[in-house]
Amino acid sequence: MPILKEEESVAVIDRSELLEVFEQDGDGLVNLEGQGLTKAAQTMIQNAAPQSFPAYVITKIDELRFIKFAFVSFVVNNLRRRYQRSALGFAWSLLNPLLMMIVMTTIFSMLFHQDPKSYGIYIFTGLLPWQFINESVVGGCSAITGAEAFMKKVYVPKLFFPLVTCSTELVNTALALVSMIALGTVLGLKIGWSLVLLPAALLVTFAFIFGIVLALSISTVYFRDLTHLIKVILQSFFYFIPIVWKVESLPKQYVPYFEANPFTHFIGLFRTIVYDSQFPHLREWAITGAYACCTILIGLYILKRNEKDIIYRL
Repeated sequence: MPILKEEESVAVIDRSELLEVFEQDGDGLVNLEGQGLTKAAQTMIQNAAPQSFPAYVITKIDELRFIKFAFVSFVVNNLRRRYQRSALGFAWSLLNPLLMMIVMTTIFSMLFHQDPKSYGIYIFTGLLPWQFINESVVGGCSAITGAEAFMKKVYVPKLFFPLVTCSTELVNTALALVSMIALGTVLGLKIGWSLVLLPAALLVTFAFIFGIVLALSISTVYFRDLTHLIKVILQSFFYFIPIVWKVESLPKQYVPYFEANPFTHFIGLFRTIVYDSQFPHLREWAITGAYACCTILIGLYILKRNEKDIIYRL
């Protein structure tokens, strides 16, 4: 029998894939969503057939559409669980960067000879988006491995849990930003029309982070130590991003090296909108948008290559 190449092979549906969508009972396979067997089987056949990358992306988005209520429920439950039995509750999402700001302002304002009042706002506007990035990436590394028990019981699109992790941090950061702006007005922060672009900055940063989290959560399935490694890398990255220092303080010959760091542009986007009260240049939107598109495409490509193997590696 001749061996068929991957491109020429017909679609073969593995029983394990069927069991992700169907459950076994006395009468045979019953669809978990309550659909008829014929319709569900046709869906499985279509998904098992070789797909182009654009078609695969459209299929994944379409799958998420059917579990949007579960998605909202997971995000809300994550937020509730985070502050469960906490006396201050959500206030910790603001107190954490606020306490860090006080410590850093006290130390670095003397070191860099800066006015503590304005310098505190400068640090705060960099800490909140960095906290968004850091918490999403670190927590997202274990998004799939942490949902192992759930994924082995019922079929859920593999990008569901990384998306839940990033969305939880997005809501948390959005609420913290509102509190930060209210606090900043007391400290002398200028409120301008540039704040209308803050949701757009959050969304483009969210897209950038989601691509990273998707790729890392899949990689963690194969290399479980990756979570600890990422924590160390992000801790070191903190000092290579203009959060406590300003780009203008660097010698000109070193500026391009620090600007090559993609995180610098996302922190700068928030800082321009909130701290400088200015509209970011179109170039900054183009750079951050390009980074976001690249990470999402890379993450989805890695998912497409490994999706059928993930369940066996958990």
